[in-house]
Amino acid sequence: MSLATSLRDRTGLLAVSGGALLWGTTGVAVRIIHDRSGLSAVSIGWYRVAIAALVVALVFRFGGARRAADAFRRHPVALVVSGVGFGAYQALYFVGVQYVGVSVSTLVSLGVAPVALTVGAAVAGRRLPSAGALAVLACALSGLALISLRSGGTGTIHPVIGVLASIASGLGYAAITGLSRWMSEEDPLLLTGVTSAVATVILLPVAVPSGLAFAHDATAGWWLIYIGVVPTVAAYWLFYRGLRSIPTEVAGVLTLLEPLAAAVLAAIVLHESLPRWSIVGASLMLVAVASLYVRRPVTEAPPPP
Repeated sequence: MSLATSLRDRTGLLAVSGGALLWGTTGVAVRIIHDRSGLSAVSIGWYRVAIAALVVALVFRFGGARRAADAFRRHPVALVVSGVGFGAYQALYFVGVQYVGVSVSTLVSLGVAPVALTVGAAVAGRRLPSAGALAVLACALSGLALISLRSGGTGTIHPVIGVLASIASGLGYAAITGLSRWMSEEDPLLLTGVTSAVATVILLPVAVPSGLAFAHDATAGWWLIYIGVVPTVAAYWLFYRGLRSIPTEVAGVLTLLEPLAAAVLAAIVLHESLPRWSIVGASLMLVAVASLYVRRPVTEAPPPP
């Protein structure tokens, strides 16, 4: 493997890891916005993607529409499905939280995605996952399970609907990860803007009944801008950029850094306690992620458009 290829792969690992860590800041921001504005999680999610789409449009200005149209000509179905999936998997996660609580929904939705990506890669490549890859996945999922135990809120218990919604959320995330990898030749920022714009339309009918109006509060407003810019535009730009050079199943494991970052931030900012099992879980997840950095990278060429 050449030095240039090795550096590109390491850069991809860092990019996806950075995106996942930025996603992990969303939970604390959403808690602050909800407490100060009374907006529901779905409504906050709508503002998030709407602000992201607007920010990307401002970055590209007049050339953005032309570039988006060119991208749609190249990948008409994939872009629409990615945008729909982007909005749908967030809404399904919120449904899961409502019916089975944060702990179960987080565990199921985030746990399903890397498993689905690993299975999908094995089927597409007509090969069984290596023992090392399965060990890393098992280590990361065990850590996720322990981290998820700290999450509170039982919601309105309705296990069938809640679990199915959480599974669908995880599968939706896995699907758009695969599609994004397939479209990796596109500008990562353009992908972020287009998928955010489609998600804005998809989430609107769900968000309107929950209420989009809120009392003017500068702090809530700034945090809304934050979640639209940092854990959406910046994070997805990093994620899509990283997918250019690393396999989707590796990206699936790396994105489990999100709940780890969320747990640490909640402990620091919101003064939530971190039980011993959460610390053990965090250690397992860090071991799994570290192993992806120290092993020899396996470059997966994206399929042709």
